[in-house]
Amino acid sequence: MKRVLLFLFLVASSLHGFAQLNGNGYYRVKSYDNGRYVSLIDNRGSINVSTTEADMAALRTVLGFEHIVSDPSTIIYIKKMSTGYDLQAQGTGSYAIISYEVLISPTGDGTYWAYASKGGMSKYLADQEISWMWSATDSRRIYGEMVGVGKPSATSTQADWYILPVAADGDNYFGITPSVSAGGAYYQSFYAAFPFTFSSTGMSAYYVSQVDAAKSAVVIKEVTGGVPSTTPVIIKCSSDQPASNKLNIGAATTGSASGNLLKGVYFCNDVESEEHRNVVAYNSETMRVLGTAADGSLAFVKSTTLQYIPANTAYITVEAGAPDVLKVYTQAEYDALPSAKRGDLSGDGKVSGLDLVYLGNMILGTREKTTDADLNGDGKVSGLDYVILVNIILNQQ
Repeated sequence: MKRVLLFLFLVASSLHGFAQLNGNGYYRVKSYDNGRYVSLIDNRGSINVSTTEADMAALRTVLGFEHIVSDPSTIIYIKKMSTGYDLQAQGTGSYAIISYEVLISPTGDGTYWAYASKGGMSKYLADQEISWMWSATDSRRIYGEMVGVGKPSATSTQADWYILPVAADGDNYFGITPSVSAGGAYYQSFYAAFPFTFSSTGMSAYYVSQVDAAKSAVVIKEVTGGVPSTTPVIIKCSSDQPASNKLNIGAATTGSASGNLLKGVYFCNDVESEEHRNVVAYNSETMRVLGTAADGSLAFVKSTTLQYIPANTAYITVEAGAPDVLKVYTQAEYDALPSAKRGDLSGDGKVSGLDLVYLGNMILGTREKTTDADLNGDGKVSGLDYVILVNIILNQQ
């Protein structure tokens, strides 16, 4: 039965460039049994084939290409070693996690077994279902987890895997799904271990070169020549659909982001197990994430909902008391901004009690409100801005 199903799968897949393991390169690994894709969500684990113990909670499997098309944790660089392979992703690899080379052997029907061996004993990587969940579109998603099993029988398919090369011109592509819409364009902060160039037209990448709290500004510069590995960036997309925002993963790059102030996060694994809990807590006082200002322009903003920085995204750090909203500018736009000090509402080049009078009158409505009086960037001029201005005056004493 398996061979019949495989034949039908190969016939259908031949129209879409079905391929297999072919040397070092970037791949996705997909379960034959249930179609779930392997995802690396943590960088800790172990395997001991002698005692048959295996901790592979760092690996999860996810059903549905639409759920992993934009997920860097599913992109695996398979690298040949002395006798086996190192499966690298998210800044780490299987050898670093389990201290064994992964042996990969074809089953003879287009799938592979992946296992580790020592002293004549082997542990094979297999997939098992752990939960049903619901997506935002109300379609069911199945999550699974990796387990270690003994050598599969001739009729078992639990440990059978497809190894699919990632290519922008095929069905197994990688595309960005943007999360921010600003100024008529789409953006996504992004952090991945692999280098890339853009396959789709109309895309560009930027890094943060300066954060100026006094002007409520963030300055960005374009990365040209491709994005190097482990470089957090802001990606401007062609549309809101990943199929229009494709990357050439693993492409040779010449770009650089010297002085990049963006910080990136690989993992956001919020689980009860302390051994595998891997998160970066969000601090609303000292962190800003990509979003929009009150006028709809691109900005780094204080989140009111985040508990942790999401996996494979980027953020900036600021000093406590920085504005809630820092608008994003190009270098030319930033250079054209007024040079007045933050809080200098009177325009006398100083921040003093006079500015408190000006701000108080604006709040009371006896003076016209100005945008530079919105010190916390929430789109309003209120008592919160008055408190910030008091702190500015006190801190400069």
